[in-house]
Amino acid sequence: MSRILAVRGSNVQLAADGLADAGYGLHLGTNTLRHFERMPFGTIRKGMRFGLVAVLHDGWAGAYGSAGRRWRRLRSDFGIVGYERAFEDTFGWGSGWHLHWHAMWVTEEVLDVETQAEFRNALATAWAEAVEAAGGYKVSQTCDRPGCSCEGKGHGFDLRPLNAGEEGQAARYLYKDGDKTKGGTAKIGLELAGQNFKTGREDGRMGPLELGDAAAAELLRLGKPGPLVEKYREREFGVFQVRKHYRSQNLNKLIKALGIQQDTRTEEQITDDTEGLVAIAVIPAVIWYRHIARRPGRRLDLIKVAEAYGLPGVRRLVESWGLVWGKDVLDPPAPTVPAAPGDLDADQLGFEVMSEAEAKYRAAHRADRDKRANELAAALHRFRNPKEPIRPKVSLKKPLRAKRPAA
Repeated sequence: MSRILAVRGSNVQLAADGLADAGYGLHLGTNTLRHFERMPFGTIRKGMRFGLVAVLHDGWAGAYGSAGRRWRRLRSDFGIVGYERAFEDTFGWGSGWHLHWHAMWVTEEVLDVETQAEFRNALATAWAEAVEAAGGYKVSQTCDRPGCSCEGKGHGFDLRPLNAGEEGQAARYLYKDGDKTKGGTAKIGLELAGQNFKTGREDGRMGPLELGDAAAAELLRLGKPGPLVEKYREREFGVFQVRKHYRSQNLNKLIKALGIQQDTRTEEQITDDTEGLVAIAVIPAVIWYRHIARRPGRRLDLIKVAEAYGLPGVRRLVESWGLVWGKDVLDPPAPTVPAAPGDLDADQLGFEVMSEAEAKYRAAHRADRDKRANELAAALHRFRNPKEPIRPKVSLKKPLRAKRPAA
């Protein structure tokens, strides 16, 4: 997961940099649902569609589906090129499942303040109407909390310009992990790609990895599934077939046309590409779960430091956590040196020459196995093709010999 998200985060940061430099307008949006503790996570599996995740998907399709008249009008009015969307979910006792989309919207040009407000209102209205049509609760569109960050517009939808007004000069830095010394504040790469590493918040909500760690600890403590395990299993079932990251086709074409560098490997290629990896350290399971996996932020910090600074950085980081190098965290295993051509190890020197009888037995056994496999394949072929004429094995041109009577 960490390797996949690292590639996605890098891709969206590079894309945002290139689009901002080319003069396109960028906007970071969030689409949320009103939710309560009793509401199920749900699923979008065929024939079982229900719950929050189904409303979230159907709401997006109804508001911004490419085949809808509403989407065509939005695209025409505001010059929308496309979007990149990411799925995020958290859980908390008392508040239940919190599912929402993060999206980077791209327009043909940077919008002025007035047009930006109209753009935000149009997207918000489309989202609210589509969610209700999909069977969800009425989206929050007003707020009377004094000093709230939503400015009275509610918490169902949010849209922030990323390269407008005073931020225009710093647009190319908005996606560099929020480097405040350069004016960056968006952290868009982590926002769109790093949601699975989300840590706990003040109200006790947990991200997927935190929920999994808590469920594992509960199962270990109780010896049987408890409420956290049930919630984790509900989420694991419901997230199946959910497209966690999606980039619209028009935006993808634009990024390619601008020549913006992107890592185009599939998830399988990213996770299977272990060639050239170097072991940095060995962390025993008890240390991993007690001091890293269950401590918010440490897992991601370890990955970042390992990628950037290697062994020296990892050693300094784990020692800052109070762990002892060589006791709690061990040195990586020594690399194995391949044997020179012609060299034999102890196992190879101890082999026995196969006898002639053993060789004949193995050859006969292999031939018998191949014969049975061929007969089974032929039988299956006849079963699947009943109308195909059967080719007789007995030649009808030769006269049949009468069987000898039994003695």
